[in-house]
Amino acid sequence: MPLKLTDLKRLHDKAYMSGQVNRERASDDLVFYWVTHWDDALLQDIQMDYRGEFDMIRSAGKQILADLASNPIQNDFESINDTPDEVAELADGLYRRDANHNTSLEAFAVAEQESVVCGVGAWIIETKYKSNKTGSKKQTIVRRPVYEANNNGYWDPNAKRIDKSDADYFSHLSAYSEDGYKKLVKELTGEELTTISPSNFKHPEHSYTFPWIGGAGKKIYVAEFYHREKVKEKILTMADPFGETTIMREKALDSVMDEMMDAGYEIIDKETKTIEVWEVRKYIASGAEILNGDMVDDERTGERIAGSHIPVVPEYGERAIVEGEEVYEGVTKLAKDPQRMRDFAYSYLTDMFSRSPREKPIFFQEQIAGFEHMYQMSGAENNYPYLLQNMKDASGEALPIGQVATMPNVNIPPALTAAIELSAGAIREVANPGLPQDIADPDTSGKAVLALQARLDMQSMIYQEHKKFAMRRDGEIYISMASEIYDVPGKEKVELPDGTKKEVEVMRSIIDEETGEVVILNDLRMAEFEVTSRITASYTSQKEQTLDRLEKVLVSMAPDDPMRKAMQLKIIQLADGVEMEDLKEFANKQLVLSGIKTPETDEEKELLAQAQAQPPEPDAAMVLAKAEELKGQADIMREKREGIKMQLDNQNTQAEHQIDIFKAQTERMKVQVEAQKAGATIRKTDIEAVGTQLDNAGKVIQLHMPRIEDMEDDELFNQIKTG
Repeated sequence: MPLKLTDLKRLHDKAYMSGQVNRERASDDLVFYWVTHWDDALLQDIQMDYRGEFDMIRSAGKQILADLASNPIQNDFESINDTPDEVAELADGLYRRDANHNTSLEAFAVAEQESVVCGVGAWIIETKYKSNKTGSKKQTIVRRPVYEANNNGYWDPNAKRIDKSDADYFSHLSAYSEDGYKKLVKELTGEELTTISPSNFKHPEHSYTFPWIGGAGKKIYVAEFYHREKVKEKILTMADPFGETTIMREKALDSVMDEMMDAGYEIIDKETKTIEVWEVRKYIASGAEILNGDMVDDERTGERIAGSHIPVVPEYGERAIVEGEEVYEGVTKLAKDPQRMRDFAYSYLTDMFSRSPREKPIFFQEQIAGFEHMYQMSGAENNYPYLLQNMKDASGEALPIGQVATMPNVNIPPALTAAIELSAGAIREVANPGLPQDIADPDTSGKAVLALQARLDMQSMIYQEHKKFAMRRDGEIYISMASEIYDVPGKEKVELPDGTKKEVEVMRSIIDEETGEVVILNDLRMAEFEVTSRITASYTSQKEQTLDRLEKVLVSMAPDDPMRKAMQLKIIQLADGVEMEDLKEFANKQLVLSGIKTPETDEEKELLAQAQAQPPEPDAAMVLAKAEELKGQADIMREKREGIKMQLDNQNTQAEHQIDIFKAQTERMKVQVEAQKAGATIRKTDIEAVGTQLDNAGKVIQLHMPRIEDMEDDELFNQIKTG
């Protein structure tokens, strides 16, 4: 139920009166740290012309802030109660993205700085539209700082937890001039305010403690007031034209009702149920009226905001509950007194030397009468080679030679020296100002540096732990808001741990292949998370440490180690430098293809899918076994070839032997043929010779035929006849 203005002012008064003394002390600490060490009523009667500041607290504050910057807090959303892990990854990515908006970074820095200096800081988490140019209704979550949270932030005094998760309200004050206030009224209500009457800022029946209007410049205070209360809310079941249902809270449905009705959704009344939830309303109010929200019974109602938590995160330095009241302090409070003593001592010392005379010789007037001009100049201005002095006075009496005495120099009181030493030691005891000399020594070993750094971290450890509480609370408020504003289908950019971004579909509907039902992916509306916070090194520091370790491991690895190539690719992927993008992209692709890195972007998933669609390559063991198999087959083939060669050689030898035999036979036959030919020639010759002889014998016979006939018994005749 919306608050009335009278209730709002009453609650604000309670918060204003609680812890006011501690707020004033914290305010003094801010002035002492940032503005001046001498703005204190106790210091007005100090009789010193010179008032210096010899600050040692600032070094201590810088050291703590540097420790906090180098050890950032990382929030992780762990899914619980059947919430899918991919929804937790979506929450992580959205949180990292929105935490890196400029206003968010400024809010973190301001709160961190004020918590270190005076003990408390704060920031507000709010939603805003992504773009006003296109009329987009999409929202994003940002933070904005609460400047001087100790002076301008007022918590429910009943809240005792360090993260104020048990508070029911918070009031944030802003001061306006009269013109500024009129402009604010015009922006929020559309009304023209012509006059401002102080009586309008007071309730007629009660004079509130807090002065809503007044001061020398006539400031008008406006409260940004957050209030939460438990209300009953309906849970509605919406059905689309295909009968698929989705569950929505009635308040969340208000912003998207028109779109869902246009898409054909209907409310299923019989599935409606009621739950109790925290409702948070934001009021912008002066002492005269509430300026935002709908007008009901002549008074505006404020506006409901996303989430179920008051969207304000406190960050403390050192904090405790004493006698039921919260007290807090930063590095300044305990160091102020020794710092003042240091300022007094050095200022007094400086004042003493600046106003006290320097050491001078003393003469009788008669000693230097007539030569005064020689003694008027001193130091480098005195160019006389020597000084003159009278030996006798006017009556002839002898005068002393040389100065008769010396004007003494200012003596530093021993108490002043002790005060300077004691003040420095006292400041170091409560605030370690910077690095000790041994850690700055370049010859100090790495282990010694780490040990000294760990010792320094002890000074900032309490601030780191309390910052962790604040960041965990920031995550709880953020995810409560995100579940309401990221409630329609669309694409959102998320940020990965290395700072790269990718697009993710929110509220994407798919059909479950097993059940055939529509399933909504990346749905934050009903998701539940446990927020965990841990102190880590910055991403850059972690990357440098990882590179150093990889390089050290790589040096000790064997050249044939199968992990060596993966280590080299990882080093290239993490390395920074000019013109390194192409090498880093190649290394990243190789890591994805080798299965070492899980694909994260759509491009990486597509690359892996294409590689998997190709015939798989055997692993190294299979390749080695195949090589051994082929080697064995090659040996067998070689043996077969050698056997075949031996057979061929044997056959060739046999063939050559047969050829040799054939050649020998041929030669022998040739010889025989030649011999037969020669014999035939001889026989032919013999026959021809016999024929000639016979021819000649015939001729003789013809000549002697009668005689031969008569000589039949002759021996020659018989030989011829017989052949």
